[in-house]
Amino acid sequence: MTEFSPVFAERAKTTKKPLRKRLTRAAGWAGFVGGGLVTPRLAAKTAAKLWCKLPQNAGRRKDNRPQPGEIVHQDVGLLSPLAVETWGDPAGRLVYLVHGWGGWRGQVASFVTPLVADGFRVIAFDCLSHGDSGPGEHGKAYSSGGEMITSLEAVVAHYGQPFGIIAHSLGCANVCRAILDGKLTVERLTLVSPSPDMRLVAANFAKSLGFGKRATRMLTEEMEQWAHRRMGDFDIADMGRTGRLPGDALLIHDAVDKESPYAVSLGINAAWAGTKLMTTEGLGHHRILIDPEVVAAAVANLSLSTW
Repeated sequence: MTEFSPVFAERAKTTKKPLRKRLTRAAGWAGFVGGGLVTPRLAAKTAAKLWCKLPQNAGRRKDNRPQPGEIVHQDVGLLSPLAVETWGDPAGRLVYLVHGWGGWRGQVASFVTPLVADGFRVIAFDCLSHGDSGPGEHGKAYSSGGEMITSLEAVVAHYGQPFGIIAHSLGCANVCRAILDGKLTVERLTLVSPSPDMRLVAANFAKSLGFGKRATRMLTEEMEQWAHRRMGDFDIADMGRTGRLPGDALLIHDAVDKESPYAVSLGINAAWAGTKLMTTEGLGHHRILIDPEVVAAAVANLSLSTW
């Protein structure tokens, strides 16, 4: 579970130079290790900015739309308009597709065709600083889980409460938090590759940078300032234990997911009464979104024909 990092792991894979060397040039590795050349607070600020930089790997930019829907750049009362795309009968029951960290609406649009065939109206959108939406609080290349929750809540306030939601990765935690915040109600919920407890991820990130206890505490403070949220707000298992999330939610997770380990969904399934867990093998964190069996199961969990 501690191997997942929405920024550190991706940037380590995609850069030609080791990430530690890049950090050394940016702020001085001695500062990260012990505050020798750079104060712990400055080291924490620099690391938090790295954490909140959006990844740009190809998997997150896949366009899985069957065909373009109706696209608008909608003012929903945020710093910038959001790119919103809709398909299906405007009078149909509403389903939202919610992308994860660094993703966009096209990545989660593989569910559109069967949902429309079942009579749903489908809405997918790009959170602030993601996809085709405008920049958020920290500029186009940066965001936070808190900002993604704000984007979701603003879309719901504008377009209405959904019958169902299919969410991916960090989008799963964002949906659950919006429900607990009282900004979102949903009857049917499918969570694909849900993200782990961000407190564990942040601790691992700090350890990888050589941070001691003081710098780690400061890093957590900086991350929470970026997100305007506590790190614990994104723990789906904890949220499930409240008994306030919808029953019969479907979890879908791949056994060899390298970004969000399979153990995450095992823990959520154990903590959140009523959830069902579907396990895949060999699809990873992104290809799982286009697998025909996954698409069919995710939609069936929302389909009126199953009621």
